Amino acid sequence: MTESQLQVLIILVAGLSGGVLWLLEGSIPFFQNRQGRLKHALPNLAVAMLNTLLASVLTIGALTILTHLQLYWQGLKGLGIGEFVENVLLVICYDFWMYIWHRLNHQVTFLWRFHRFHHADALMDVTTGVRFHPVEIMLSEVVRLPVCALLGIGATEILLYNLLSFPIILLHHSNVALPRALENWLAYIIPTPMLHRVHHSIKKEEADTNYGSILSLWDRLFGSLRQPSTGQPLRLGIEEN
Repeated sequence: MTESQLQVLIILVAGLSGGVLWLLEGSIPFFQNRQGRLKHALPNLAVAMLNTLLASVLTIGALTILTHLQLYWQGLKGLGIGEFVENVLLVICYDFWMYIWHRLNHQVTFLWRFHRFHHADALMDVTTGVRFHPVEIMLSEVVRLPVCALLGIGATEILLYNLLSFPIILLHHSNVALPRALENWLAYIIPTPMLHRVHHSIKKEEADTNYGSILSLWDRLFGSLRQPSTGQPLRLGIEEN
């Protein structure tokens, strides 16, 4: 599959999964009786469109640099382990980087200034998954460049990662009430909506957990996995001082 075909597929998968989750939020919501869903969604989607344009420009520049660097350093691609295994390994490594980057956005004061925009949405739903401060998008693009160069990650691996991550990220931000058995099973593999609601808790000690994007493995390995508290109502957003 060519890079152009992957880009089209990403748009289709993201649009379809987002649309399905939006409909499910209306029929089986976790938080009940939310009004003005469209009014809440439109500003998030407007920010997402701006960030898409910004990220596209930055990504073109980054990929040009990475393509040039790969003439001299191939990273994990130089191991000669086959294209399929290379792609799987690089996507997993990239997801680990995203875990680190997400955690840094919570623990470094300068980065939190921009990441808090994402957490400020107290009515978290599927559209919150694309609500990020433009400065965070720019910083993410710049900081990931040396990581990608070191690992040998190029356009194909980034596109594959986006293809996998978009539906999962939209799912775990969604206001969909999944059956408990399905939640419990999925949580062994990916961050589920319930786990990510804990991450968006108004309580800092809860928000500073469950950082995973595609895999919940990293939270399990590094002690940042937190299950929802029983018997306590979950409040989302940021507690203003």
